[in-house]
Amino acid sequence: MSCKAHAVKKFCCLFLLLTLAACEDQYVEPLVFGAVIWPGYEPAYVARELGYLKGDRVHLAEFTNTTEVLRAFRNGQLNIAGLTLDEALELRHDIPDLQVFLVTDFSNGADMLMARRSIKNLGQLKGKRIGVEKTALGAYFLSLILHEAQLSGRDIKIISLPLDEQVQAFRTGAVDAVVTFGLAAGDLRREGAEVLFDSTLIPGKIVDTLVVRAADAKAHQSQLHEFIRAWFRALSVIQRDQVRTYPIIAKREQASVAEIAATMNGLTLLDKQKNLQQLAGNPPPLLATGNEIQRILKENGLTTGSDDLSQLINPRLIEGSRLD
Repeated sequence: MSCKAHAVKKFCCLFLLLTLAACEDQYVEPLVFGAVIWPGYEPAYVARELGYLKGDRVHLAEFTNTTEVLRAFRNGQLNIAGLTLDEALELRHDIPDLQVFLVTDFSNGADMLMARRSIKNLGQLKGKRIGVEKTALGAYFLSLILHEAQLSGRDIKIISLPLDEQVQAFRTGAVDAVVTFGLAAGDLRREGAEVLFDSTLIPGKIVDTLVVRAADAKAHQSQLHEFIRAWFRALSVIQRDQVRTYPIIAKREQASVAEIAATMNGLTLLDKQKNLQQLAGNPPPLLATGNEIQRILKENGLTTGSDDLSQLINPRLIEGSRLD
């Protein structure tokens, strides 16, 4: 082999090694998003189905109850989580740099208390067994119900009940009423339960959000921008083309299209503009909501987190995500 040929071969080998090394340097672990099955969180999953979200950039996990979501986030298995604002405030006790960067929806009837038909009003809850998920949302929503009923926690028997066990508990008579939402409500209705109280009576009090650690927001800004763009792109399709998207959601949630439509009717979904109306400003409107929820949680002994929520809201990720 000539010296020239040898030099060319050596150069090609060196170029290949450098190219492989560069590829390794550019590899980025996918972010992981997790939430319970809930139509308000569906833009992420619809984005995946429509090809807007790349699996090598963001991985989507699924959970059957909120307790699992909180545990996974605390353990560092999730970078992004779908949580109600009160659950996010609870989580701040363990993760002080937690930030809310997107508001998915306001509940407008989608969260409810369902009871046996023999219970005609809130006052008749006295002495009854009420099933509720052991989360900040469950406790917070129940405290609002008891306030409306002019009852205290001592007047009822609280049964800790994960969402995925509510229907069976109601069917077997283990509880008289349940704090519930989503598909469980339809199943409970088929078991004879009726709505006694819902979130239309407390507008703006139950807010679903997406949260991230401040460290992840800084380290994975590019991936988060991609996620946000895919989210709002999918949300736009959901809002304007229900015929196309509701069957996708129904299939994933193992529900009928009618059930998905009914739950969606109980939600106010927020696009990018409405998000910025809640997250931006000095102070942002969502901060006032957070302070009110924090006060209620504190009064009921439901959280011991810091009262300083000034770093909770992060509008910068949405502001920096230019939509296609």
